[in-house]
Amino acid sequence: MNFGIDTHGGEREGEGNSTYTRNLCRSLLAVDGDDTFTLFAAEPGHSFYRSLGTTPGLRIRGVAQHGGLGRILWALARAAASERVDALHVQYFAPLAYAGPVVVVVHDLSFLHVASSPLGLRLALRALVPWSVRRAAYVITPSEFTRRDLEARYGVPPERIRVTWYGVSERFRPLPETAIRAVLTRYGLEPGFIFSVGRLNRRKNLGTLFRAFALLRAQGRADLQLVLAGKVDYGVEELVRTFRESGRANRVHWVGSIPDDDLPAFYAGASCFVYPSLFEGFGLPLLEAMACGCPVVSSDRTACPEVVGPAGLLVDPEDVTAIAAAIAQILDDEALRAELRERGLARSRLFTWAESARRTLGVLREAAGYR
Repeated sequence: MNFGIDTHGGEREGEGNSTYTRNLCRSLLAVDGDDTFTLFAAEPGHSFYRSLGTTPGLRIRGVAQHGGLGRILWALARAAASERVDALHVQYFAPLAYAGPVVVVVHDLSFLHVASSPLGLRLALRALVPWSVRRAAYVITPSEFTRRDLEARYGVPPERIRVTWYGVSERFRPLPETAIRAVLTRYGLEPGFIFSVGRLNRRKNLGTLFRAFALLRAQGRADLQLVLAGKVDYGVEELVRTFRESGRANRVHWVGSIPDDDLPAFYAGASCFVYPSLFEGFGLPLLEAMACGCPVVSSDRTACPEVVGPAGLLVDPEDVTAIAAAIAQILDDEALRAELRERGLARSRLFTWAESARRTLGVLREAAGYR
């Protein structure tokens, strides 16, 4: 069969949708079989596509964005029809003029719960996602939490939702100290800091982490450092200004987007990873941190507990005192750190992109026969 995948999201940097798209495509191409894959690209010359090489069964077809709306209204539909794909894989938006089978991936419904993206995008999501999931042959989602949210919000029948965990790249693994220091030195950092990474928007809740860190320092941990990383997103201008104006003096380091090759050293060099997100459909950074052997403090909300399981400390993401106490517990208890490290490594091994691709391919094959 020939399956089409809308991959323009993989052309972005520092976003979860990009991580998903890139790893899924690489893993699908590694699955044994006679299936072919047509990737619908906004920029066919992008380095992501070059990294795939000349894999048999791979075709890359350029599709103009037309401001984004044109891609959804007609451009992607025409391209998929001309390529005669047996099923089309998209994220959030199904092309309106396309009559073939569609599999829609919905990472989460955060646009209904938290104002963490521009109003125009939220309105588009609220208008088109309900139609897309009802029109889809199947909906893929990464967690039971998002499955329940889809059923409750849009009435999607449970038999048309496939929960498919995402994976963690093999580059996320424990590293020797020499490798960690070789990377961190370039950023002017020493191992042993508190670390958090993610797109800087309102739902990542980094302002609360900032206050929890200030509380820890006020309690006598003057040498403690907080390192924050991620792509600047919607609605955090004041927070970024705070980081820039008072960061270094208060032992806070905002390093912006970290290149993929450097990121494992940050996880492996941290004393703990803290993720106080208000809303997640999955939470890839939690998985990456655990795979690097870094103890995790996670939000106890939405899908985060599904990812972390028994391998981390779960806290109320809006409780500054609880976040600070969990960090202090990890810093002060060597036995707990070792236990969380081993639990995290074991937990992370349950999540692979190979298995995610296998399950996704199964859904695409089911969709090819759906009418």
